[in-house]
Amino acid sequence: MNEGQFTSALRRAARAIAIVTVVAFAACTSQTPTTRPTGDTATLEQRARASEEAGNLAAAADLYTQLASTVSGTSRVGYLLEAARLAADSGDTALARRRLTEARTGANAAQQQTSAVLLARLELAERRPQSALDMLAAIPPPLSDSAQRDAAAIRGQALFQLGRPVDAVRVLVEREVWLGDAEAIVANQRMIWDGFKQFPVSTAPAPTGDAIIDGWLALAPLATSANTDLRRALLTWRQTYTNHPAAGGLLAELLAGQRSTRFPTQIALLLPLSSPQRDAALAIRDGFMAAHLRNPANAETEVRVYDSTVPGSREAYLRAQLDGADFIVGPLLQPEVDQVIAEAGFVPTLALNFATGDAPFLTSFYQFALAAEDEARAIAAAAIAAGARSAIAMVPSNQRGYQLRDDFNAAFTAAGGELVAWNGYEPALQDFSQPTAALLNVTRSRERYRRLSANLGVAVQFPEPRRREDVDMIFVVADARAARLLAAQLRFFAAGDIPTYATSSIFDPARAARDTDLNGFIFPDTPGLVSPDEAAATMRSEVQTYWPQRVVLLRLYGMGFDAYRLAGSLYADDAGAWPIRGMSGDLSLDSRGRVHRTLPLAQFQNGRPVALTAPGAAPIDATLIGQR
Repeated sequence: MNEGQFTSALRRAARAIAIVTVVAFAACTSQTPTTRPTGDTATLEQRARASEEAGNLAAAADLYTQLASTVSGTSRVGYLLEAARLAADSGDTALARRRLTEARTGANAAQQQTSAVLLARLELAERRPQSALDMLAAIPPPLSDSAQRDAAAIRGQALFQLGRPVDAVRVLVEREVWLGDAEAIVANQRMIWDGFKQFPVSTAPAPTGDAIIDGWLALAPLATSANTDLRRALLTWRQTYTNHPAAGGLLAELLAGQRSTRFPTQIALLLPLSSPQRDAALAIRDGFMAAHLRNPANAETEVRVYDSTVPGSREAYLRAQLDGADFIVGPLLQPEVDQVIAEAGFVPTLALNFATGDAPFLTSFYQFALAAEDEARAIAAAAIAAGARSAIAMVPSNQRGYQLRDDFNAAFTAAGGELVAWNGYEPALQDFSQPTAALLNVTRSRERYRRLSANLGVAVQFPEPRRREDVDMIFVVADARAARLLAAQLRFFAAGDIPTYATSSIFDPARAARDTDLNGFIFPDTPGLVSPDEAAATMRSEVQTYWPQRVVLLRLYGMGFDAYRLAGSLYADDAGAWPIRGMSGDLSLDSRGRVHRTLPLAQFQNGRPVALTAPGAAPIDATLIGQR
């Protein structure tokens, strides 16, 4: 192992766990009077740290040397040790030795340990591994945690140089005990991998009986293998050593390093093709393939479609990885996403649904869904922009209805609005008069007149019951059938003049007849349906021509179309691509890898949806509200 190789390997680990904490040692263990740092000293320290962070190690070492000349005692020693470390990092072992020689005078016990460990590191960098081991063995115990970490790293590298890979792996595996974060652990694992690459194992060592050590030894041949398909070999290794520490962050890093193009050469598309959701799966598949065929620049890309129903989503996901997929799209169903997320993190993946609950965040695992939560947020934003500050809601009496109520309420409240009341209804019923009357306070109005009549003992003539006057908008979650019934009830109770917003499920794109019952209702939907550009209009025309039975699934067709484009942007890690104008909305990516949609709005006019120019900005045709 040459000096540059060692310096590079050890520096990566040192970035995560600093070799010395110089000033802390000086403050905590000083036995020699030290000079208090001045304002100029603080400025030099800032410059030294900035130079190191910028990668200018030689300049940082010079600045620490200057700092050493401004102070005395253990503070001076600490700065010299920092200068020595940085000189070693830059490969200048001669300068590092000079600084360590200067640091001998006035060093306390902790600094003497640090100096001894650094000297052992220099011996190793100059290809004297046995001398490095002897130096480490001569350091009197006990060693600080920092010294233990650094000494173990040097010891492991020295053992690799001496042709003792089993001992080297054992030392570096034990070193993880002193590492406190994931970055440092991956850097330590990378040190083992680099050891196998730089000092190949000539003969396979006998199994040790330790599953972790044996897993590393099984990985060793791959580090220097001429196997052109390293991806497949690594994933095959992982099938055997699923719970091995290296099967996490290090494996993901190695697989990411296999990317050689800006667009995947092989995409796996996982869909439940033999499930009850087959029609939805086919619509997504057709949209995905339509986008693929329209992109001649990706003619070399192969798309392989896998049925996630048989043998199962997890098995299909693993098979796609082993088959060499550069990018995986799917699975579609939420339970399937929950199943594969445990296997994710190795091949970039765009799931076509959101995992349930607080799924763990994984690098290169993304989630894209036609989530009604995006619609609830779009409605809240549009209503606030239109001047609404108070709202009531009518939602189905089920988990989905309650969740969308909460999503709307959170967004509406955050923007300064208030959900003053809500009510649930049973979607299977034909009459929603009771929950509608209760929500509008019509029931209370009737009760007041009944009590008045009873108190007077005579029949009292009274006008039609009055509905509440304290709301600016109504939020409705309903399908097209339920929405028609609710619209009739709102008109009956004189609430047809209140702006009413609903989720996109009220619009059935396959319905030929005009939906005049829904006149005035405002809803968000995909641009491909309510404000299509030329590409979206062409897509819709093609679906109506070639797959008329799938018109109702146009949203899913557009989702498949968008998923293909997202695969390219995510694979290339193109941060400048966002937001992306898609068939499903303006798409943005959050910090947890979820793709969210910003949606246009439409209003039913003369029984047909008419796009509004911007959420909350377009004038609403008030003459249509409450009319059929």
